[in-house]
Amino acid sequence: MSDVDSSRPWPKPIRILTKLSVIISTIYVFISLTLPILLLVYPTIIKHIVFMNIFKTGNNFTQPETFGANRVFNFYSNVEPNVRIGVCSDQSYIDDDDYFQKHIASTSSSIPMIIYFHGNAFDRSLFNRRGMCKKLRDELKYDVFTFDYRGFGDSTGDPTEEGLIQDARYVYDWLHNMTNGERKIYIWGQSLGSAVACQLAARLSDDESKTLAGIVLEAAFINIHEAIRTHYVSLLFSWHPWFSSLTGQALQTTKLGFQTRGHLASLNCPCVILHADDDYTVPYNHGQQLLQAALAAREDHRQKKKLLHFTIDMISFHGEGYGHSLIYQAPKLIPALKRVIFEEDL
Repeated sequence: MSDVDSSRPWPKPIRILTKLSVIISTIYVFISLTLPILLLVYPTIIKHIVFMNIFKTGNNFTQPETFGANRVFNFYSNVEPNVRIGVCSDQSYIDDDDYFQKHIASTSSSIPMIIYFHGNAFDRSLFNRRGMCKKLRDELKYDVFTFDYRGFGDSTGDPTEEGLIQDARYVYDWLHNMTNGERKIYIWGQSLGSAVACQLAARLSDDESKTLAGIVLEAAFINIHEAIRTHYVSLLFSWHPWFSSLTGQALQTTKLGFQTRGHLASLNCPCVILHADDDYTVPYNHGQQLLQAALAAREDHRQKKKLLHFTIDMISFHGEGYGHSLIYQAPKLIPALKRVIFEEDL
């Protein structure tokens, strides 16, 4: 029996895996060492992590048909002197060149409207956002509006938490004033957009002249710090002792909180939470905790006889593969929502 030659080279697949492991380990160590330094020296880097608005689809918004959007009207509006936001309107019924003036700006129309607030990164033309807006338009026969916050897509300006809320309020006020408050307005937020929508709804609850027909929170998080801490990428680093404190300090420095759970207690309209249990970007537990917080708030409102229009429901999706962004593909989504928040028939 001959001895094994110890100098014999390892099989090629093993050598490749070994090299990859070394490279990945080196990158991980490098990030683990540099990230805390960056958060200490340059805390505003957290803004880029939260908003990720540097990512663009590159689509031509003036020609919605180029990214597969039909019956969509694109326009722009100035929120502030240096902030212009891009808006898309999904027309609820027919393809009509004069649809906007005939139906959107008409005070005689009774068609409800939905304002859709998208999540971080990219813009209003991203496939899942277009998919949800089209679904709401086609199956509900509502007029649907979505827009890019300042600094996103082709909207100008730089994003901040307060800036995003101002953009959202501007769009709501514009639609409300244009229709003299005669048409129902719902708001729908997805991920980061749910935090924006919830804050807007809370502020509108303080304004007796403004009302909301309801709010839908899709893949919502408790607050932005918890969203970062529980994100699947962060799980690689969250065990480090510096992670929670330094990210929290950076968020405080840049005035980013997005406290959805806290604002739920101020709502005065029906609210529905949508969440998939296979969402690893914003884990399902966020939706469950928001539901419990909302139930407690509702009970408190009843005892104190205030904010009596607030109701709360949650629709969960279990093991259906919708993850963080594909709930729009659920075939029973709209029928389920009609039972708890939207009108059955126009």
